[in-house]
Amino acid sequence: MRSNDYSKHSFCTNKCSCCRCHGQICPPIWLIDFLEEIQKSKNSPLKVETFQYYTISDGEKKVYTDDDELLYYGKVGIKDPNDISFTNLFINGILQPPAIFSFQKGILTLNSIDPPLEGTPIIVQFIKIVN
Repeated sequence: MRSNDYSKHSFCTNKCSCCRCHGQICPPIWLIDFLEEIQKSKNSPLKVETFQYYTISDGEKKVYTDDDELLYYGKVGIKDPNDISFTNLFINGILQPPAIFSFQKGILTLNSIDPPLEGTPIIVQFIKIVN
């Protein structure tokens, strides 16, 4: 990564606006480099690994652990957020906003006022970009 290198914007006379960028603020060089890399590999999609944690609500608790996982679907556990790129939470099949939950390795916490109704399926999808 280059440090404050504006060589890609050779027309620039100041660091804030650029005639090449049509008077808009220039994007950081690291972003230009990143987008160029994506453009080069545009025909090859990102490689990802996905993992799912399944459990069923008991109608009372809002904190779930690896011990609550339904083993019928495999033993995945609640992943460490530092090892995951994206996380989706589905309660009764409905995608939930990120503000509704938090997690750390082995623990999922629902930040809602009420717990899901008894028997409601809870699925956490973990997506890790491995490219």
